[in-house]
Amino acid sequence: MRRWGVAVIVLLAGPLLAPPPAQAAVPLPVAGVLSGGGETTLVVDLSASNGTGKRSVEVTLNGQKESADLVPVMSDGLAVTIVVDASTAGAATLPAWLSAAARFILEAPTSTQAVVIPDRRPATPATGALRGPSGVVGALTGIRADGDRDTTAALTLARSQFPRVETGRRVVVLYTSAANAGGTRAADLADDFRAAGTILVVVGTAAASGFWSDAAAATGGFFAPASEPVVVPALDQVESTLRDRYLVCFATPPKLPATVNVRIDTGDLTLTGDAVVPAPGAAPGGATRVRSTIVGSMLIATGLATVVAIVILLIARGRRPRPAAGPPALTSVFVGRARAPQPARGRAVVPREHGTPWS
Repeated sequence: MRRWGVAVIVLLAGPLLAPPPAQAAVPLPVAGVLSGGGETTLVVDLSASNGTGKRSVEVTLNGQKESADLVPVMSDGLAVTIVVDASTAGAATLPAWLSAAARFILEAPTSTQAVVIPDRRPATPATGALRGPSGVVGALTGIRADGDRDTTAALTLARSQFPRVETGRRVVVLYTSAANAGGTRAADLADDFRAAGTILVVVGTAAASGFWSDAAAATGGFFAPASEPVVVPALDQVESTLRDRYLVCFATPPKLPATVNVRIDTGDLTLTGDAVVPAPGAAPGGATRVRSTIVGSMLIATGLATVVAIVILLIARGRRPRPAAGPPALTSVFVGRARAPQPARGRAVVPREHGTPWS
């Protein structure tokens, strides 16, 4: 009986306990879908990979491979518009925002083009298009707090910068202590940025996270919370998160909405996912769907739980006393399966209840 049980365990557990194949596919996080000028760009997060070798991408539409490129966001060709809250109401945080913006542009690729726009009425660029960090840092040091915010106008102006730069290569970084854009809905703001093929990144106080998180995340960007007056963690998050973001660029499918399959090899990982390219004016309904990897993991976990239950059952059955051939009490004592009951002496011991110690 025990040999038969062991054989069953080995038979069931063998395939489940076998090591996973090398470079098993994992879900690909698609942070945003941007379209414009006949080109679609998926903003993907490759932070799960530690590979340093060459990375490749494969995009499939209706079973046919499409020509596609994989480009880091933080690379040559990047165009950044820096919008800084320069209103009287934001005067207390302005020095921190200027310092954060200067540090960011210093860590960007040296070929990065940049424009600086103070968020105050009327919204006007403080610089023309600059290449290299020195001019940007000089412009930032000259900004002073004055007047009222006009965040919607400043962001509208920011989206219009660098019209000839490719979709997804334009990034707007907003530094603000405002809780919202001043009357514009987060969903409408995100739609405008997606239609412009521009990523929105917002650095702000934690109180503003609700509105700005919704607006930025839908564009492939993110919200980086900063506690006043410390902004270094938020700044580090902007630079490090953008370095993990990549752009998958391909021609917009002729019929929309369309679902494309994306496969990225990073050397140490293979990431796969499905992305929906929405029709013009439609919000993307779920940028990515997790493939069968999660389902497989659930099946493996269920199989392992079943095996463990079988093992426990067989062990428990193996420890049960075998039925005796003779009179129960006498035979049990003779073969050592039980001890003869002893007469109770003194007071009886009252049994105590033991406490029992989401995954």
